[in-house]
Amino acid sequence: MSGHLSLGIDIGTTNVKACILDTAEGTVVASAAAEHPLHHPHPGWAEQDPDDYWRAVSSCTARCVSQYPGPASDVAGVSVSGLVGVTLPVDRDGRPLRRAMIWMDSRSHRECDEIREQVGEDRIKAVNGNRVASWFIEPKAMWLRTHEPEVFAATHKLLSPAGYCTMRLTGEYAMNHGDAGLFYPYEHRNARWDHSLTEALGLPPDIYPDIHTSDTVIGAVTPQAARETGLAEGTAVVAGGTDIGAAALGAGATETGQAYYSMGTGSNWGVIVPRDELPEEYRILKWPHVLDGMTLFDAPMAFTGASLKWFRDKFADPESALAERMGRNVFDLVTAQAERITPGADGLMYLPYLGNSLSPRWNGQACGVFFGMQPFTSRAHVIRALIEGVAYDLYSNVRIAEEGGADFPELVLNGGPAKSPLWNQITANVTNRRLLIPDVDEAAPLGDAVIAASGAGLYADMREPMKDLAPVRGVVEPDPELHAMYVDFFELWSQLYDDLKPSMSRHNALVNRYSDPEPSAISGAGGST
Repeated sequence: MSGHLSLGIDIGTTNVKACILDTAEGTVVASAAAEHPLHHPHPGWAEQDPDDYWRAVSSCTARCVSQYPGPASDVAGVSVSGLVGVTLPVDRDGRPLRRAMIWMDSRSHRECDEIREQVGEDRIKAVNGNRVASWFIEPKAMWLRTHEPEVFAATHKLLSPAGYCTMRLTGEYAMNHGDAGLFYPYEHRNARWDHSLTEALGLPPDIYPDIHTSDTVIGAVTPQAARETGLAEGTAVVAGGTDIGAAALGAGATETGQAYYSMGTGSNWGVIVPRDELPEEYRILKWPHVLDGMTLFDAPMAFTGASLKWFRDKFADPESALAERMGRNVFDLVTAQAERITPGADGLMYLPYLGNSLSPRWNGQACGVFFGMQPFTSRAHVIRALIEGVAYDLYSNVRIAEEGGADFPELVLNGGPAKSPLWNQITANVTNRRLLIPDVDEAAPLGDAVIAASGAGLYADMREPMKDLAPVRGVVEPDPELHAMYVDFFELWSQLYDDLKPSMSRHNALVNRYSDPEPSAISGAGGST
């Protein structure tokens, strides 16, 4: 059967993942993954080279195409999703003008203050439905205007990572509604640009691409892209979505009121809400789902898997060496140690803010903290505290949604850390929510493949295949007694942040004044580079 395949590609914060879906059989027939670098040239900065996105995307695509035994022309459509909150300027030829400033980047505090003073946070909330924070696009674009005026003057379009790679595939500048929702001039209730706000921000309206629904075909694979990816020239490419929207779809979260928890380098927890029923709550964000008319009432958190990755990179040389000899996953060896530690980590607590804090605190000056060290505190205690600290951060947002009237007894789970039974049980116990684990290897690229198939006419609706593609294979039940214990620790954990917040601000000022400009150059327990 010709033209029965679709290709989904997801650009995460540190990895690109792709898969080919056979829509006739309802199975994934090829998959690939590739890492791409993250740069921290100064404290609080987080950047990526857009061409690293493309290299990883083209590599994964070529590997998927090579795994499939039939012709590349069997792929009827392609969809790309990606990380959000990324300011990526390109010139008139589509060339990146600098590294992209990603969602982790917190350099634009002053620009946030400028927006509050000159435009007003109430106007941002009224138009975009979200708060003022350096996580969004415009504060970073305004930083460019001040600090790199030559880059700002040469900017033809601001793209998302997905939009940049879609442009590399098709030559077309386009943006899906999900990505657009992270730009302040996007009217969240009317799904369009409000360029009166663009002008109030002092930005030119023509740097904003046209907006399209996720499964709209916006172009076709060019001859150059065909040579680089192995796809057939002329293959349809759709607008795509955010990584979280694609992951929610791929995990089977498609209906109003369903809650999801997508875990990766950072994580996102949220509830699906119709566009016209959005609550007046701004500690949690809002941006469009890949399903038209639906919104993700979403709480991004910055250092989920990144916390354990930090521990691996800086302190887990023995486990890394052992994992290589045994052919094991190093994270399995690391988390196995935490299983020996009592829930609550014998009082050791961790604030998971290795650079900044996103929802619900939105503090770009926050920093990571371990509290409660004692003479018996071990590496295993630290590992367990890392996982529990991430779960407390999640619980902060769950409580806010509860206060807003949301009722969600369970969370649909996906992402790398979700492969850990210990991590899952801690998450269930801290939040007191049942976790549903879909039988899906990688939810985001699967969701992308479904979006592509919908755009190519292989599915009448994106919801249509999800019960078959994402059946629930496991359920994690919470322990009410452990939840009660975790609530006691959570209250202290929250108070710690409040008490330390002024000190964090002073610390941030001192770091900016005295820190090594490239502190991330040293890695490993032995300090090797």
